[in-house]
Amino acid sequence: MAKKKLLIISTGGTIAQTRGKHGVSENVGKSQGQEFANLLENECSEANYEIDAQPIFDKDSSNIIPEDWELIIDAITQNYDKYDSFLITHGTNTLGYTSAALSFALGNLDKRVVLTGSQIPPYTSAGKPTSGSDALINLQNAARVAMHKRDLVGVMVVFGSKIITGTRVKKRTEFDYDGFESFSTVPLIGSVGNTIRFDKVGLDYHQSLYTNRAKTVGRLQVYKKFNMNIASLTEFPGMKPDIFVALANSNVRGIILRSVGAGDPNIALKGESYTNLRDGFDLLKNRGISIVVTTQAPRGVASMDKSYKGKAAYDMGAIPAWDMSIEAITVKLAWLLGKGVVYEDIRDEMLKPTKGEIVYQDDSLE
Repeated sequence: MAKKKLLIISTGGTIAQTRGKHGVSENVGKSQGQEFANLLENECSEANYEIDAQPIFDKDSSNIIPEDWELIIDAITQNYDKYDSFLITHGTNTLGYTSAALSFALGNLDKRVVLTGSQIPPYTSAGKPTSGSDALINLQNAARVAMHKRDLVGVMVVFGSKIITGTRVKKRTEFDYDGFESFSTVPLIGSVGNTIRFDKVGLDYHQSLYTNRAKTVGRLQVYKKFNMNIASLTEFPGMKPDIFVALANSNVRGIILRSVGAGDPNIALKGESYTNLRDGFDLLKNRGISIVVTTQAPRGVASMDKSYKGKAAYDMGAIPAWDMSIEAITVKLAWLLGKGVVYEDIRDEMLKPTKGEIVYQDDSLE
């Protein structure tokens, strides 16, 4: 039987760093793709896979920008017809943003794109294995999922024991080995231990996100431009609308507001005299600047339908984020702006679930 092929795309991050003095991670100055490929020879042999490596950059993920997402997307599309699966090694700090970006940009994948990283570098600066590093086990587990015999497609993150849909990836801790979770109520695709156990509900849901699958790159739907001319704010008591004026005058095209409750910003009814954000929301609507309202509640849903404040903001053009993570909101808004979607259509497009970014939603505001 002919061997399948796996491509490792290395981008840096802790998994490619060394641990220096005082436990601080340090870039080694080169990408680790071939080293990773060598470490996975046994896994590939058992799964009847060949493995290649393509280092594309070596960055701490805090420093990754959308142009780097484009480089990753290009590496996948340029090799799409040559490989059956792709394994991307990446830093943890912005892993959720990158996995969301790939999910939106590569619309109808028929192949696996698996991302992983580590909390602890694999080696010390002296070249010795780092005590307690999770780098090798995460790399091996990601490869096991990438090469699994089960029908499995799309973008996902394998980290610790979890397999997570690309738009639901949330870093919950910088300390624990299981550093990521599936945001909100969306079940895991599965779990990795001495075997791989797939959750039927989570797996079926993930698989349903990829339709009209592209067998060849010529049929792959790729939209890879992201307009990051957006701002992300956290509402607090006494926040003044002047900040929206300043942002509007700086040519910002979209705003994300982490509000309170179910997406209930401080909006007064007409005639109420206290300081509130009504004038700011009106200004954004008049300027054609989209504002997406989410909630500060960690497990909350920004439905904007639980009080008059949320409904008033909705009527002034605000977009409820429902159960989208901040990573998914940010990337999706930037992706839509990058595609040239106009203000009048942004709300409909933001509220249209495409890759599992919205699960809980109803039509109570209509």
